[in-house]
Amino acid sequence: MLSLDEKKIRKGKPIGLPYQGSKKKISKKIIEIIKQNFGTDKPIYDIFGGGGAITAECILNGLEVYYNDLDKDITNAFERVISQDREWIKTLIISREEFFEIKAKESKTTDDFLKLLVNSFGNNKLRYLYNKEISDLKYNLAKEIIEKHDVFSGYKQTETYKRSIEKYKQLEQLQRLQQLQRLQQLQQLDEVKATNKSYHTFSDVSGAVLYLDPPYEGSYQESYINSFDSQEFYNWAFEMAKNNIVIISSYKISDERFEAVYSFEKARSTYQSGSSDNGKNEKLFMVKNS
Repeated sequence: MLSLDEKKIRKGKPIGLPYQGSKKKISKKIIEIIKQNFGTDKPIYDIFGGGGAITAECILNGLEVYYNDLDKDITNAFERVISQDREWIKTLIISREEFFEIKAKESKTTDDFLKLLVNSFGNNKLRYLYNKEISDLKYNLAKEIIEKHDVFSGYKQTETYKRSIEKYKQLEQLQRLQQLQRLQQLQQLDEVKATNKSYHTFSDVSGAVLYLDPPYEGSYQESYINSFDSQEFYNWAFEMAKNNIVIISSYKISDERFEAVYSFEKARSTYQSGSSDNGKNEKLFMVKNS
């Protein structure tokens, strides 16, 4: 089993894109687990990088990291956020009408992708964040707060929010802009260069830590996203573990060559729909006796 002294975890909020399947909630723990159990001298390959939470945490901890994901849209979005400023972030909030206009476009820009991501329910880029009855009210309130008070966080303390006819527990659009703003702190630390390759491309890597967050076994992701073959992946990961430290994030692995070495008791696994899988916890797996 891997150990973790939680007192050593980096202070501050985790960062990364608001993205389905993101490991942002546990990214700080994952990187601290790697540091405490395997040291800081090996490069880390974030091969299924998604919204970049693990990559971002590596950079904040001064670790060498390689960011990769097959989905070029998400890696482009990650790089775009880091390259822009706070004023640009404000342009990403859009109305329900604008959302569906962008969604219908045949050719979308990286900014279009981000607008759909930030303003969609469950970050699924399919449905607008708010239902028809309240969408205009919440959108207009968020825009007014930005224009009058120039804040993303602390919006509930503004006079605009306090005086609004309709008060809501959360203005999710502002919360997501705040997440993007946190990501921009990477501008001062390192240059992030993403790749968009299959995991097979990394077969020659040696002497590294491979952090792998593949589609969940037996899930919608495995069945429909790039026809992912979990068993083929496990065979590859087993071979890679002979010359690397291989860590896999999942909630279960059927291949008996792997065992759970850490469980995140408060982190539930989720499918792309955002629903939890019967309360099962996210875990880290490694090859047995590795």
